[in-house]
Amino acid sequence: MPRKYIKTKDCGCVIITIACGVKNNSDCKMYLLGGHEHLIICDICKKMVTDDDDLLYDMWINDNMTNDFEYAEWKLYDAK
Repeated sequence: MPRKYIKTKDCGCVIITIACGVKNNSDCKMYLLGGHEHLIICDICKKMVTDDDDLLYDMWINDNMTNDFEYAEWKLYDAK
């Protein structure tokens, strides 16, 4: 079962993602994240959604790693 992570953005959106790889470095194991999806989308972001716009593209590119210590505020999601 893949690890799932969850994060609440400042605007109120709740994002869920999965670990799709592991990068070992000298300090700790970093989990590579992919498949970012809105679990809850705020009213502001709902208004910005279009068919051609991916609101989570920047997160996928720039906010795509975490570790076992909640790096970048990603928390392990264990809901079933």
